[in-house]
Amino acid sequence: MNQRCGPKQTVEVNMPPRIRLLIVEDSQYRIDAFEQWIPEDIVKVVARSAGAAVGILKRDKGRVYDGILLDHDLVRINEQDLTDGKDVVQAMLNFTSSDVPVLVHSANESEAPRMVERLTNAGFSVTRIRFSDLSRERFAEWMEEVRDNFEDAD
Repeated sequence: MNQRCGPKQTVEVNMPPRIRLLIVEDSQYRIDAFEQWIPEDIVKVVARSAGAAVGILKRDKGRVYDGILLDHDLVRINEQDLTDGKDVVQAMLNFTSSDVPVLVHSANESEAPRMVERLTNAGFSVTRIRFSDLSRERFAEWMEEVRDNFEDAD
């Protein structure tokens, strides 16, 4: 039997909560790798620049994302775009709950450790693995932390 819904009627569907990841990365190669490694049941949001990431974090304040993958050296989309991962870290400190696990996969040898330090000092659980050292298995280990943290938040 079909039911029709009028313009003022809504149908409530109980969907189970889904894990959401924010991927801050401008390399299509790396994005493709993450998308292959991330299970299909997880929602992926990609920010390809610091400015895009900051905008997403401002819009989605609090605990919207259950994990954040963070690069440092990001391309500038336009002249108004912010410069790099330091701006994203500042937005995370301002707008994101510190109980969100972070994976810093940047290869930048001087700035990546600074990002890790700032986030760790603010109470974030941060894992640092350069993308060149990252494998499906090491990524899966980090995802276990994300899943455990997601289940504990319920």
